[in-house]
Amino acid sequence: MKERSYVHLCSWLAAVTLLIFSVLTGCPRLAAQAQSPQPAQSRADETLRMWNEIGNKLVAMAQDFPEDKYDFKVQTDERTFAQNLLHAAALDFVLIRRISGSNLGPDFGEGDNPSRDAFKTKADVVKFVQEAVADGAKVIQQQGDAGLDNTVKFFGNRLAHNSYIWSFAIEHSAEHYGQLVVYYRANNLIPPDSRRNQTQQPPKPAPTIASTVDREITAVEKQIVEVAEAMPEDKFNFSPESLNIPGSDYKGVRTFAVQVKHIAASNYFIWSPITGDKLPEGLKDGNGPENLKTKADVIKFLKDSFAVGHKAAATLTAENMLQPVGHNNSPRLHLAEFGVAHAYNHYGQMAEYLRMNGIVPPASRTPSD
Repeated sequence: MKERSYVHLCSWLAAVTLLIFSVLTGCPRLAAQAQSPQPAQSRADETLRMWNEIGNKLVAMAQDFPEDKYDFKVQTDERTFAQNLLHAAALDFVLIRRISGSNLGPDFGEGDNPSRDAFKTKADVVKFVQEAVADGAKVIQQQGDAGLDNTVKFFGNRLAHNSYIWSFAIEHSAEHYGQLVVYYRANNLIPPDSRRNQTQQPPKPAPTIASTVDREITAVEKQIVEVAEAMPEDKFNFSPESLNIPGSDYKGVRTFAVQVKHIAASNYFIWSPITGDKLPEGLKDGNGPENLKTKADVIKFLKDSFAVGHKAAATLTAENMLQPVGHNNSPRLHLAEFGVAHAYNHYGQMAEYLRMNGIVPPASRTPSD
C-alpha cells in the first residue's frame, strides 16, 4: 500500500512539474524538423521580387490614403503625401528609361518632381505609381540576369551596372515609403501593410491554467486514440499471454480492448468529480462496461471520456485549482493532471501490444512506414 501511494505521489509531482513548466513557457511543444533550403532564385528574379515588394506597398498606400488628405504634409518645407508618391514614381521612370534605353511612361516634364497640376486627382497619382511599378517589372524580366551586368550612365556623369541602379531605385522607394508611414500615423491611420500583418498574425492569448491543462489532455488523447485505431479489430482482444514468451509472466493481464476501456473508465472516474457529470450507464469498475464488444463501441467510449477531460480542464482557474473535490478530497488540479499521467502510463503498454503484432505505433512512424 505504501508503494502504491509513493508511485501515485510521484505521478502527481511529475504531472504538476510538467504543468508549471508549460505555464511558464507558454509555448506548445514543437518537434524540430530539419528542412533543406530552397534553391536560390535567379538574380533577375530576386531583383524583381524586391522591386515588386516595395512598389506594391507604395501602390497600396496611394489607393488607401484619403483623397482629402493627399496634400497633407508634416512640415511646411517638405513634400506633401501626393508629391512624395509622384517623386518616387518619377525617379523610377528616370532610371527605367536609362536602363531600357527607351522613353517608357507618360510625359511628366523635366526632372523627378512632377507638378500636381499634371496629376490633379487621386486616381491620376495612383495610375502613375502603378505604371512605374509595372514598367520597371517588365524591363527586369525582359533583360534577365544578363541585363543586370550591363552598364549605363548614372548620376554624377559615371557609369554604373544596372544591378546597382535597380538597387538604388528600390532603396529610394523604401525611403519614401518610410516617410509616408509617418504621414499615415500623423493622421491617426494605420498603413495598409501594417494592417495586413495584424490580420495575418493575431496576438496569441496568454496561457491559463485551463488552456495549459487542456493542451496536455489534447496531446495524450491524440496518442491514445491513434494507437487504439491502429490495432485491427481481429486483434482487439490480443493479450501478450497468448504469445507464451519464455520467461515471461503475462497471465491475467488486460487485453488490448480492456486497456482502452480501462483508460476511458479511469478518465470518467478521475475527471467527473471536477465536472459533476454522472458516470455512463454500465460503468462499474476500472475495466469499463462489459457490453462494449466492438472496436467502434470501445473507441467511442474512449473519445467520450476525453470530452469530459476537456470539460474538466475548462473549469480550472488560479482561484479554484487547489479546491478539494470527490470522495478523496483531491485538489482539482491534481485530478486533472493525474488523468493525463495515467493515460500516458497505459499508452506505453498499448504501444508494446502493437509492436508485438508487427505494427509500428502511429507516433513512431516515419514517412516511409
